[in-house]
Amino acid sequence: MQTEQVHTEPEQSESSTARPASAVLRAVPLWQVGILAALLVWLYWPTLVRLVHQWRTDDNTSHGFIVPLFSAFVIWQQRDRLARILTRPSWSGLAALVAGLGVLILGRMGAELFLERSSVLLVLAGLVILLIGWNFFRAVLFPWAFLLMMIPIPTIVLNQITFPLQLLASQVAATVLPVFGVPVLREGNVINLAAMPLEVAEACSGIRSLMSLVALAIIYGYLLEKRLWVRWLLALAAVPITVFANDVRIVGTGLLVQYWGPEAAEGYFHASWGLITFAISLLMFYGLHSLIRFFFPEKGDESLTAGTPARMTVFPVVKSSTTSFVLATLLIASAAVLLHARAGSEVFPPRLELKEFPTQLGDWTDEDRAIEQGSLDVLKPSDYLLRVYWNPEKTRYIDLFIPFYRSQRVGESPHSPQHCLPGSGWSPLENERITLTIPGHEPFPVNRYLIAKGDSRQLVLYWFWAHNRGVASEYWVKYYLVKDSIKMNRSDGSLVRVTTPLYPGETADAAQQRLLPFVEKVVPLLDSYVPR
Repeated sequence: MQTEQVHTEPEQSESSTARPASAVLRAVPLWQVGILAALLVWLYWPTLVRLVHQWRTDDNTSHGFIVPLFSAFVIWQQRDRLARILTRPSWSGLAALVAGLGVLILGRMGAELFLERSSVLLVLAGLVILLIGWNFFRAVLFPWAFLLMMIPIPTIVLNQITFPLQLLASQVAATVLPVFGVPVLREGNVINLAAMPLEVAEACSGIRSLMSLVALAIIYGYLLEKRLWVRWLLALAAVPITVFANDVRIVGTGLLVQYWGPEAAEGYFHASWGLITFAISLLMFYGLHSLIRFFFPEKGDESLTAGTPARMTVFPVVKSSTTSFVLATLLIASAAVLLHARAGSEVFPPRLELKEFPTQLGDWTDEDRAIEQGSLDVLKPSDYLLRVYWNPEKTRYIDLFIPFYRSQRVGESPHSPQHCLPGSGWSPLENERITLTIPGHEPFPVNRYLIAKGDSRQLVLYWFWAHNRGVASEYWVKYYLVKDSIKMNRSDGSLVRVTTPLYPGETADAAQQRLLPFVEKVVPLLDSYVPR
């Protein structure tokens, strides 16, 4: 007996110190994990390919590569705590899985990238809850939620947030530069220096580093701070820090132009501003964090209680893991078959190229203009028309711009002039909606936009056009895009912008009356170039 007792004590000691088996593998066999992973890759492969391509080619979203790696690091760091969690698979995860697949189908078939990409979070949450349980999902809530940072914000939303901040940055820079002896004339979002005009950003772009700095703030707070309220404060501080860092970049560029010359500003230093801005932002995060630690020292009981067991769930528990696995497999496989069968079947009706648009409209004759390559790289139209029409009896011209997008499934879509024109130095004076009544066509709303640059004023009428339908709102355009993509399997569309300068002393209403006869000649021709 004594020999057996001595023999069993080391075995108990070894079992108490061994790493516990993974909660995932306890609830879901490895072969089931492999099958589900393969199905998810098949289901989301087109989405992932386009997403990674955008990370590679768009500086605004390049931080996307870091986001899933950091989430994986957080899960790996907490692997011992996660392994000890009681697994209680719940049928409520099935509802989340169905919702996620529904959002994916709606986004893929409706040409809405944000819905398509964000659906992966719902699908992952549904699988975790269905196969492992709410306790485990609550434990991985932070790395799961952080994955949202890898999904680019829709342009329609991003412009509403970042463009006002961009204008604010240009205003601050225009105020600071004269303090250093640099004369400045600001026109909208363009700062005119003695040597050259300085654009705060490219047309239609927001503050490039905003989302990257938000992701950086979250990572910084997680690695270097245990108090939750401080982590939130650091994340929220990313917006003012971005504005300040952008101001430093603009002021620094202006000083280089003034005292070193335009060549220096466009050379090495210009290419290095991204890294310089990143370094400034990181130093500001560290400085803010140091101030918080100085005035609010961390106490021993304020650290996150990582070892606190998760609360028990009250949702119905899955009785059979095999049943839940089979249901999840069938749902994912069905969605994949449906989407892959529809892939590549988008309808492209025949149309005339916009270069064939009539060169004479009534008494107005045209003169083709070219768009700068930088603007084309931002707009990315499939086809476009930019013409200036002249009337021998009038001294003012009419500018007609029509960018056409053959497919909007990969993210390219018309840009609102409300975001682009201020980026070219034009300041908005009036913005309202009017209704156009064209003979032979139902009345539709258009945007009337009065802008100014210095002593010059221009009246802009613009609307979105697709399938013989005119729409003024960017949000209604998105709605119709989803609707038409599902119903007609088409995502083509365009923007129509008509512009004319105002005579000295002329009112916007008088300029509008000059534009309307021209517009009445343009609208009936659109169906040949933007199919109904």
